[in-house]
Amino acid sequence: MAMRRASWRSTHRPIEVAGIFALAIGGLYLGQGIFVPLVLSVLVAFALNPLVLWFQRFGIPHLFAVLLTIVLVAGMVIALAFVTSDQLLKLAADLPQYQATVANKLRALQGGGEESALGKLSKAVDELGNQVSPDTAGASSRPIPVEISNVPPSPFDGITGWLGAALGPLATAALVTIFSIFLLLERVDLRDRFIKLVSRGDLRTSTKVMDESAGRVSRYLLVQLTVNTGFGVLFGGGMYALGVPNAILWGLLSIVFRYIPFIGTLLAVLLPAALAFAIDPGWTMLLGVVGIYVLLEVITTNAIEPRLYGSTTGISALAVLVAAIFWATLWGPVGLVLATPITVCLVVLGRYVPQLAFLDTLLGSEPVLLPEERLYQRLLAGNVAEALELSESELVERDVPGFFDRIAIPALRLAESDLNLDATDLVRRRNVVDTMNGVIDELDTAEQEPDPARASVLVIGGKTELDGASAAMLARALAVAGIATRQLPPMSVGREGIGQLDTTAIQVVCVCYLGSNPHPYLRYAAARLHRKDRAIKVVACLFGSDQLPAPVDTSSIRAERVAHSIAEAVKVTSDILAELAGGERNAADPAVTVERLRRAASQGDWIEQASKAIAERLSVPLALARFNSDQDESLLTQHVARATEPVVISNTDLETEVLDDVVLVENGFKSYLGVRLATSSGETVGTLSIYDVVPHDFDKDVDRLVAEASRLMDDLERRASGLGSTEQQTRLAVVA
Repeated sequence: MAMRRASWRSTHRPIEVAGIFALAIGGLYLGQGIFVPLVLSVLVAFALNPLVLWFQRFGIPHLFAVLLTIVLVAGMVIALAFVTSDQLLKLAADLPQYQATVANKLRALQGGGEESALGKLSKAVDELGNQVSPDTAGASSRPIPVEISNVPPSPFDGITGWLGAALGPLATAALVTIFSIFLLLERVDLRDRFIKLVSRGDLRTSTKVMDESAGRVSRYLLVQLTVNTGFGVLFGGGMYALGVPNAILWGLLSIVFRYIPFIGTLLAVLLPAALAFAIDPGWTMLLGVVGIYVLLEVITTNAIEPRLYGSTTGISALAVLVAAIFWATLWGPVGLVLATPITVCLVVLGRYVPQLAFLDTLLGSEPVLLPEERLYQRLLAGNVAEALELSESELVERDVPGFFDRIAIPALRLAESDLNLDATDLVRRRNVVDTMNGVIDELDTAEQEPDPARASVLVIGGKTELDGASAAMLARALAVAGIATRQLPPMSVGREGIGQLDTTAIQVVCVCYLGSNPHPYLRYAAARLHRKDRAIKVVACLFGSDQLPAPVDTSSIRAERVAHSIAEAVKVTSDILAELAGGERNAADPAVTVERLRRAASQGDWIEQASKAIAERLSVPLALARFNSDQDESLLTQHVARATEPVVISNTDLETEVLDDVVLVENGFKSYLGVRLATSSGETVGTLSIYDVVPHDFDKDVDRLVAEASRLMDDLERRASGLGSTEQQTRLAVVA
């Protein structure tokens, strides 16, 4: 019975949703007399509320701030109405003098009567109509009774008709004005009641929905006013330059009509174009009007509005079009004006309400797939061209190792996850690998000439062909860094292939793994390599997770070094080659070096003083240099210690994934910037971070903090060198 009931629910669930949707549409259509003024008033309140808040910042009480705003806006509307009516009266007075020009142009178009192009076209249409209706002539021969009625309408009938046509819009305008004033006066109380009504105890989500909806709609209206005003000023100026009368009127009308999506600007240009046709004996003025309109519309629609509206509203262009059609069908021309603000609110609801998440997916402007997911989809489809195009677009913003670590390796991890779910789909897996190899081969990267003094590096995929694809990425990154590299398939480190492995001139072998538990395979591969050649240095490249990797005991996996990213693997390999060549530093145990640095940092209070000086130089409340970050209570600091790039958080309110960080939440920090503190060999010893209690754009401070970290590490290494000399002297004294 339970199974049957569950089946019934799953079957009828779409029907219930469709029924609710149909009822909602019917209610919106039938109740437009109530909903249209209410939504318009909410829109007006959104537009005027920033002005009310601005007045309140000067100490004006809320009531007087609202009244002052209403008076100011009403005065502007009355002034614009006066200017518009004055221009219309002037235009009506000048129209009779343009009749001769219009008549001359029409005669010029007609040319020789029936011999003109228009005459021939009219004659052809008449002949076609006669052929379609052959009995028309016979029918027309019969007498038709004619009744002459010449009763002029009374003045009362004219006034009644005019009042009837104007009564509806005037009533709507009055309701919108009253509702808007009420919403502005009772904004706080209405907001609290609405949150109580819809929150169901989740005040945090409800507040975020309301704040973001209000902010987006207000920004959209402000941006739209700015764009429309700029368009109107330029259009009116163009009409004035062409000599079109009443240029101010056409500029004002273009501002108003642009609030109607898609058809508003076309309506705004029809009247000045018709006037240009009427007053200019030639065609220059008409072509000028059309040219200015097309130029401004193309620039505004294709260059300005997509950049401003996309970031302001968060909805896609297709969603704007569909919403305009939908709401215009329900509510007529007013629906066109309200379509975008209503859609903005729906997208915000979809972002925070799980049951409405499909709205954000369908209507939002944010990409629904992450870059690595998009690349993986292209790999699954075997589309090398689109995968290469996506990869090259990402390479514009980051270097080759950064692209591999941020996009390509995560795409292979998705393939690895699918492999764990279905290990039998070998064809699709091979398709992913072949497409990825094609992308790697076709990438347009500048590669340095290999250093002849350096021995070549061998890069091997550890177990599967996906590991082999990650090895191909590492080989390409090493080639870009100027390191001679050879790549071999995973079977090269197997029991059968190790005997045929040629390690001549090979001093470093990088073994790459994407799996979640590569240690057993890595241990045996490293053992086989060392049995083959004891001088070989094995680098374990563990690319299996973008989470915080746990410290790996290199002795347990029989590898000399461990790398968790492509960039780190390139750095580690370069350092090993330098050590073997006797270059940058000797082959001392890096763990001892890191331990010595951390002990030097713990002596005295010079780290605290240095951090305070850094905070003062960067004008932030707090700067912290931390060591032993693996045991730090801040997950964010642990992430910075293993990140390949600085971590920037401009506003924690917009970064939901860091809201659980203890240090940020408990101390009320809103922005953060952190960089690694690393030795010259790339070993991480700690982190340097700066914090601010307000949202702060730290992107411009990244280079400054990196320079401060380098200066701090130089001082720390000098202190550690002195500590090492003291330890050595103490040890010698004890031995003596």
